[in-house]
Amino acid sequence: MAYIALYREWRPQLFRDIVGQEHVTRTLQNAIRQHRFAHAYLFNGPRGTGKTSAAKILSKAINCEQGPAEEPCNECHACKGITKGTIMDVMEIDAASNRGVDEIRDLRDKVKFAPTEVRYKVYIVDEVHMLTTEAFNALLKTLEEPPPHVMFILATTEPHKLPATIISRCQRFDFRRIMGRPIVDHLRSIAEQKSVEVEEEAYWMVARAAEGGMRDALSIFDQLISFGGDKVRASDIISMVGAIGTDVLARLAEGVAEHDAPKALGIIGELMDKGKDVGQLLHDIVTYFRDLLMYKTVPHLEEVRDRANYDRDFAEVAGKFEIPLLIQLIEQMTQVQNELKWQSQGRLLLEMLVVRLCQMQSFDPESLLKRIQELEAKIAGGLPAAPTGQMPQGQQPSPMQQIQMPPQTMQSAPPMPQGQLHQQPPQQQMQTPRPAPTPAPAAPQQQAAPAPAAAAPAPAPAPQGGMLSGGLDKIVTHPSPEALAHVRQFWPRVLDDVKARKITAQAWLLAGTPVAVDNGYIVVAFKSPIHKETVMKPIHREIIEPVFTQLMNGTPHQLYAVMETEWDKFQAHFQAGAASAAPEQPAAAEEEAKDALVEKAQALFGSEHLEVVE
Repeated sequence: MAYIALYREWRPQLFRDIVGQEHVTRTLQNAIRQHRFAHAYLFNGPRGTGKTSAAKILSKAINCEQGPAEEPCNECHACKGITKGTIMDVMEIDAASNRGVDEIRDLRDKVKFAPTEVRYKVYIVDEVHMLTTEAFNALLKTLEEPPPHVMFILATTEPHKLPATIISRCQRFDFRRIMGRPIVDHLRSIAEQKSVEVEEEAYWMVARAAEGGMRDALSIFDQLISFGGDKVRASDIISMVGAIGTDVLARLAEGVAEHDAPKALGIIGELMDKGKDVGQLLHDIVTYFRDLLMYKTVPHLEEVRDRANYDRDFAEVAGKFEIPLLIQLIEQMTQVQNELKWQSQGRLLLEMLVVRLCQMQSFDPESLLKRIQELEAKIAGGLPAAPTGQMPQGQQPSPMQQIQMPPQTMQSAPPMPQGQLHQQPPQQQMQTPRPAPTPAPAAPQQQAAPAPAAAAPAPAPAPQGGMLSGGLDKIVTHPSPEALAHVRQFWPRVLDDVKARKITAQAWLLAGTPVAVDNGYIVVAFKSPIHKETVMKPIHREIIEPVFTQLMNGTPHQLYAVMETEWDKFQAHFQAGAASAAPEQPAAAEEEAKDALVEKAQALFGSEHLEVVE
C-alpha cells in the first residue's frame, strides 16, 4: 500500500475527532438529534482548522443508514462511499476552478433531481469566495429555496468577500485557530501510536510553527519524523524549519534584562550568520517576550502560552522583568515589525532595536508617585518672596507702568532685556484692568495714574493665538529703533528659518513687513486680512515665534499681526495726540519742543513712515 501523508491518514472521521472546534461540533450534533439541520451552512475560518472535514462528517451523519445519527457509523455503504468519494449524491466542488456562471447554472439544473443512493444530496463548495459575482447571483434563488432533499455546505477562509445575500441564507459557523495545548496532545497521541520518541519542546515548536492549523502541524510533524527517524529532538526542528531554541531566546532575554548590549548583539549575530530570516527571528523574539508577559500576568493559565513549558529556567528569566517594562519592550518590537515591511536593511533595523531594548529602564510607578508628592508639597509651601524694590503693599502698578521699560534700555542695542519680560509675561500685562479712559489719548511717554489699592485678582492669560484687548496702544509704548533695525536687517534669514520648519507658515509671513519691536512683541503689518488672520493661528505662531526668540538672542518675542491701514491710523492717532498734549511755549522753546517731538516720532515709527508738516 502506498504511503499516505499524516494529515490524510489522521483526517477526522467523527465529530469527536475534530480538535479545538467543540462549539461547532456540539451545535451540529444537537441539530441532527433534533432533526433541525438547515438547508445551507457556511463554514469559515483559517486554513487547516477542520472546515471540509466537518462538512464530510455532517454529510455522512445525515445520510448514515443507522441514522440520521449524532456520529456516523463509518461502517455502512453510505458512510464508506462518502469517505471514499464514490457516492455521486455527495459532491465536493472546488470553487477556485469552477467559479463561472456556467458551472453554477449546471449545478442549479442538477439539484432538482432526487438523490439515487442516499437520503440527501450534499454540495460542499470549498473556497466559495472565489465565485464570480454572476455565479453568486445565479446561486441565490436555489440557495434560498432548494428542494427538500438538497443541502449546501459552503466553506471559505475569507467570508468578507461573500455577498451579504449569500451569508444571510446560511447558518454560519466560525472555526477558530487551534491553541497550542490541543495540537500538542494530538501530536503526542499520534507519536505514541507510531512508536516515535519526541522531545516535549519539539511538540511545542511544531504547534507554534503551525500557527493554529492542525493540517499544518501534521505536515510539519510528518516531515520531522522523516528527518529525525524514531527519535525527534528539538534541534531537528530548529534545523529543519529555521526556528530558534528557547535556550537561545532565554540568553537573549537575559542580555536585555541585564542591559548587556554586547551579549544580546552577539546572540543576534550568531543567529544571522546561521542564515535566520530577520522577520522570522523577530517574530520568535516577540513571541517569547509575549510568553514572559503572560507568565508574569497569569502564570497558571496554560491556554495563553505559545511556546515551551513554563519550567524553572523560564521562571528565572521572567523574574528579571517587570510587567510595565515587558509591555514597553513588546511595543518597541512590534513597531519594528511593521517597519521591516518597507525596509531593505532588516539586520540593521534589528540590531538597532536590540540596542534600544538593552537601554530601556523599568518603569517604577511608586518612585514617580513619590516625586509627584514632593512637587505638590513644594507648591503647597508657596513661592519664594518677591525681590526687593517692589511697590508698597496695597498699591499695585498701573498697566502702563507694568509694561514700561527703562528709558536707557530703549537706547541700547538688541537683544531686548529679559528682566522686564520675566517679571510679568506680556499676555498678563496686556489684560490687567485699565483705569478709566481720559478724553484725549495720552502720549506714549506719559504714565497713567496708579491703580486702586484693592486690586482685582490677576486675570488668566490670553489664549494662544488670540488678539490682545487694547490693540497697538498697549503693545507699542516705548519701541526700540535699534531692535527694529536689527529685525529688518535679518528678516530674510527669519523667512528662511521659518521656511525650513514649515513652508506654509513662511508663505503667509512673506507678505508682512516688520514695523515695530516693543514689550516682547514683533509687530508685522499686512495688506491682506487673510494673511493677517492666518499667520496668527496657533499652528503658524508656534513655528514663527521660536525663530523670533532665536533672532533676539534668546529673549522670548511673540508675533503681533496688524493691517497696514490699522498701522497708518495708529500713526496718525499718535501724532494728533502728541500735538494736542504739547504745552504753550515761547517761540524758541516751541521750536526746540518741535524738534524733540519729531525725534521721538522718528524713533517710534521710523523716518520713512513720517512726514513733517509745518
